[in-house]
Amino acid sequence: MAREDFEGIRQHAKEQHDKRVADTPRRIAYAIEQFEKHNIEYTLKNEQTGHFHVRRKRDDKLFQFYASTGKIMGCNTFRGIHQFIKILLAGAEE
Repeated sequence: MAREDFEGIRQHAKEQHDKRVADTPRRIAYAIEQFEKHNIEYTLKNEQTGHFHVRRKRDDKLFQFYASTGKIMGCNTFRGIHQFIKILLAGAEE
C-alpha cells in the first residue's frame, strides 16, 4: 500500500470519529430520557464521553455506561441503552 492510501484511511477514520463525537450530546439526552422513563436513578459523570453511573435498585450494584459508544462496563455480551435497561430492571447479567 502506498503512503497516500494510509493517509486516506487515516483521514476517513478521523472523519468517522468526529461524527461519533458530534453525536454524543444526542446519545446522552436519549439515555437520560430512557433512565427517566423507567424511573432509574443515574449520575452523569462525564459529559464528553457520556459516562454514567447507575445503581441497580435490587442489590445497589454499581454499573457504568457510556452513552457515546453504548458500552456497558464489565459486560462483553450486551451493548446499548436498551440492553442496559433490561439488565437494570431484570437483574440479568452475562
